[in-house]
Amino acid sequence: MSRTDEGNAGRDGLTLEAIRPVRDPTARRTLEQAHAFVEGLARALRDAEANEDSARLVRELASVGITAAEAEHVATQALGLIELMADRDRKADIFHAAVRAAGQGERAMGERLAAITRQLRQKLGATAPALADFGVPPDMPEDAKPKSKPAPSPGPLWSAATSK
Repeated sequence: MSRTDEGNAGRDGLTLEAIRPVRDPTARRTLEQAHAFVEGLARALRDAEANEDSARLVRELASVGITAAEAEHVATQALGLIELMADRDRKADIFHAAVRAAGQGERAMGERLAAITRQLRQKLGATAPALADFGVPPDMPEDAKPKSKPAPSPGPLWSAATSK
């Protein structure tokens, strides 16, 4: 495969279909812009032989270093970004699944420990000192529990202007 064929393979691989699965909207817009640049430059290069306006545009672009090689480079870079974004999305999916599983596991363990605590308090007595051996604080009688007072309202964040 020649260098030109490799570049064309990069340009051919950079399609809107290839970009569509990218979930990140900023990355998708950047990739769509890269696609438009690559397609526009390829079209100008293709039309340069038959169209004087396209030939002039190609010469002007070449004078500032924008050539077919630049389009190939952008296309290759865009394809790499598509792969990176797909990999990031797969890893994010795995991470979020692990977070959900850990949360469910924690809730299940908490519920199980609450059930065991209730059973220990029933068997040993709600205020038995032996509960501490199992990590269960003894239950306090209702009259010994501190009474919680509702927090005072901080008041309105702003008040209406009054005129006299």
